[in-house]
Amino acid sequence: MEERKQHSLVRFLEDHKGNVALCLSVLLYLVSWPVAWVDRPVAQVIRAAGEASLVGGICDLIALRMIFEQHWYLPNSGVLQRSRAKLTEGIANTIEREWLTPRMIEEKLHQLKLLDRLGEHLTTASLRTLIRQEQLERICLEAAHYLEPETAIAAFEKLTSRVQPARALDRLKFALVRAFARRECERLRERIRNLPHDDHLIGMIDSAIHDIGATLCAQDTVLRKTADHWMDAVVTEFVSRSKGEIALMVRENLNRMSNEKIREQIESKTRTHLDWIRVNGGLFGALLGCLFALLSVARSEFQTLWRLLMF
Repeated sequence: MEERKQHSLVRFLEDHKGNVALCLSVLLYLVSWPVAWVDRPVAQVIRAAGEASLVGGICDLIALRMIFEQHWYLPNSGVLQRSRAKLTEGIANTIEREWLTPRMIEEKLHQLKLLDRLGEHLTTASLRTLIRQEQLERICLEAAHYLEPETAIAAFEKLTSRVQPARALDRLKFALVRAFARRECERLRERIRNLPHDDHLIGMIDSAIHDIGATLCAQDTVLRKTADHWMDAVVTEFVSRSKGEIALMVRENLNRMSNEKIREQIESKTRTHLDWIRVNGGLFGALLGCLFALLSVARSEFQTLWRLLMF
């Protein structure tokens, strides 16, 4: 319980360090007044430190508010809102030209070794894991539709339409071929329609998938070399087409966001760190105020001591 309270206190100080520093500056300034009843020179030093700390903390607070917020009493405040177009253009160009260039994308795609990963996945994959059951059933129904006997026979007749007129024996052969094609098409269609529920056939397909995966993993196979060539062509084409697209995508996404949304996102990521400016402003203000007050006291005391020595 005690540890949780300490953690909560540390978390609170971390999240509100700027306001805590400003409150300490106010407290330092207020302490100087009762101290003046006891020791006026010490009170002057404390008051000077408190005043300088307050000035530093308040000025830094105003500066941060001018960046993130827009108020009528702060001239030219709302830097993010007023500079939105320049900010959007700068972010888009920086991302595409320096952080995510087409060359970087191409190098990263090659480093990922997509074909190796695909081959490793296929060596353990199954048709049912690659394609959902309802999609597999739909694909099989569509494939069976294109294997209707009349469609296959029409295609066969189209291929043989340019052949010279056949004799009676040839016409008999064509009739037998049509009957055979009709029977085999019906049989093949039935197998395809039942494929999603045929464990034996799916097992055979899974074995073929595993063989393809093993072949892709082997660097010296014809399939792997062909796949490498295709992959290089695809990556090159993708990279060439991506020029300008990254910046365009960033601009479109930023333009869809409101000023308030952009401010919230940037402020949520940076405000905690920027609050250290307020802390350092108050701290260094107090140190410099204390230093200048001590120098002023030392100068006054030196003048008094010098007059005593001269007279």
